[in-house]
Amino acid sequence: MRKIFSLILVLAFISGIAFARGYEAKKMVGEYEAEVRIDRSPPVVGDNNIEIEIRDCGGNCIKDAKVLVNYYMPPMPRMAPMNYITDAKLKGEKYRAKMNFIMSGPWIIAIKINLGGKISTAKFNVDAQ
Repeated sequence: MRKIFSLILVLAFISGIAFARGYEAKKMVGEYEAEVRIDRSPPVVGDNNIEIEIRDCGGNCIKDAKVLVNYYMPPMPRMAPMNYITDAKLKGEKYRAKMNFIMSGPWIIAIKINLGGKISTAKFNVDAQ
C-alpha cells in the first residue's frame, strides 16, 4: 500500500511539473504583435524572467529592434515611486530580460519597442505574489 501511495505522489508531482505554465499574453503594438512570457504565473517577489517575441503582420520575427522593459507599481499615497527599466537582449528570436519585483501587489509592465526610430508601447498588468 505504501508503494502505491508513493507512486501516486510521484506521478502527481511529475504531472504538476509537466503542466506548470508561466504568464503569457499577446498584444498588438503599433503594426507589430508582441508576445510576452514570464516564467512564473503569477509573478513572484524577486527575480522573474521575461521573454518578448515580436512579429510583423506577415508573422516574421523582428530581430533588429531595441526593446526596453519598464516595470513599475502604480503610484500610491505615502510610498516612494517604484519604476525600473531594463534592456531586453535578443537571444535567438526572442528578447529576454530579468525583472525584480521588490514587493507584492499590482505592477504594470510596459514593453517599449524602438524600430527604425519609431517607438511603440504595450502595457501588461500583473500581480506579484
